[in-house]
Amino acid sequence: MTDVDHLRGAPVPTGRRPGARRRRGDAVRAGTLVAAAALLGTLGAAAPAPTGTASAAGTSWAKSFASVQKQLSGPAGVAVFPVGSTRSADMLTVGTWRSGVAWSTSKVPVTVAAQRRSSSKTTKARSTKAITVSDNRAAEQLWASLGTPTRAAARTQDVIRDTGDRSTVVQHRRVRPGFTAFGQTRWDLDDQARFAAGLPCLSDAQGVVTLMGKVTKSQRWGLGQLPRTSFKGGWGPVGRGYLVRQLGIITLSDGSAVGVAIAVSSPRGFDRGTEDLTTIARWLGKRVGSLEGGACPRR
Repeated sequence: MTDVDHLRGAPVPTGRRPGARRRRGDAVRAGTLVAAAALLGTLGAAAPAPTGTASAAGTSWAKSFASVQKQLSGPAGVAVFPVGSTRSADMLTVGTWRSGVAWSTSKVPVTVAAQRRSSSKTTKARSTKAITVSDNRAAEQLWASLGTPTRAAARTQDVIRDTGDRSTVVQHRRVRPGFTAFGQTRWDLDDQARFAAGLPCLSDAQGVVTLMGKVTKSQRWGLGQLPRTSFKGGWGPVGRGYLVRQLGIITLSDGSAVGVAIAVSSPRGFDRGTEDLTTIARWLGKRVGSLEGGACPRR
């Protein structure tokens, strides 16, 4: 199965940094880790109530998501971070799922890295396939264009660092037969939201963000159900189930924007996982407008 994704593109504003009025949560978590989590390779456990910088908004989100979690087939999580922000306190996270392999969400930084090296028609054609239909062969060709596996990982990681994610380490070895090396990169949910929030601020990533707005119609589950949203999905087998995840950029009604990452580890497989992400995305769509987003600094 080729890993695929979808999104509707939207312009990302510049010039206004996230305001102090933004309701923010700092690592707010909710829900209870189901017994199947260990089999599915998920991380995390029931988290304490929000404290410190976690606001009433964060507490409200956590309580609301705990109700959503009961409708899902496995542990899930959501992370939201304003575009243009550099403050960890601006990160809002809910749910018990915290970290797992990137699967094809990793094609986003790989494609940006490849476009930094080449603007040829071949690179552009491969980029289109890698992002719009999540074509594995095209992504592998982009990866190979970056040099040796070690060099390719370093160049891909440079892109991730440039967005503000200082933690993620790109996998350069093919650790699972039949799967890409970069797809097995471990990517924490909050770091992925930070990456998504920083992506539209990279001048050389605009082409990839545009492609994220042209993904195949058949993959409009999850974040694809939301207006003014650009995203990339990834999924793959974990234990006896499937991990299904997405990263995206949501433009709010006032023109500001947020980076988001959502995921579910479903013991019931890919199809149920996509249904769960749609449930999460619809919940998110009803609440994200209560936050104040941000914008890229003027260049």
